[in-house]
Amino acid sequence: MIDKNILAQKMPKHAWISAPIVAFAGVALGILFGEVIGILGCLISSFIIFGIAVLKPKHDLVSLLVPLFAIIIFNPWSEFDTGLLLQVLFAGTITVVAIRLEKRYSE
Repeated sequence: MIDKNILAQKMPKHAWISAPIVAFAGVALGILFGEVIGILGCLISSFIIFGIAVLKPKHDLVSLLVPLFAIIIFNPWSEFDTGLLLQVLFAGTITVVAIRLEKRYSE
């Protein structure tokens, strides 16, 4: 079995910043090339947050559930409009969750 402490030690100190970068880069590319790329950027960044939260010594329930929220929000059969505004708001939320995860749940 893989020891989480070893993986957490190998994780870069500022790995949390990759999630907001991926989210906002996806939104920017979504403006240029289509809405689907922006949605994929938000979904990928939510799974990055999940991966970082799993490797932390203390687990954050909000960070662990972010992919579920992303799938519910960006469900193609939902009644929500998954346009630019929702993608920017979700990327902002990812940023807040990433900062919260780093500040409150690190060693």
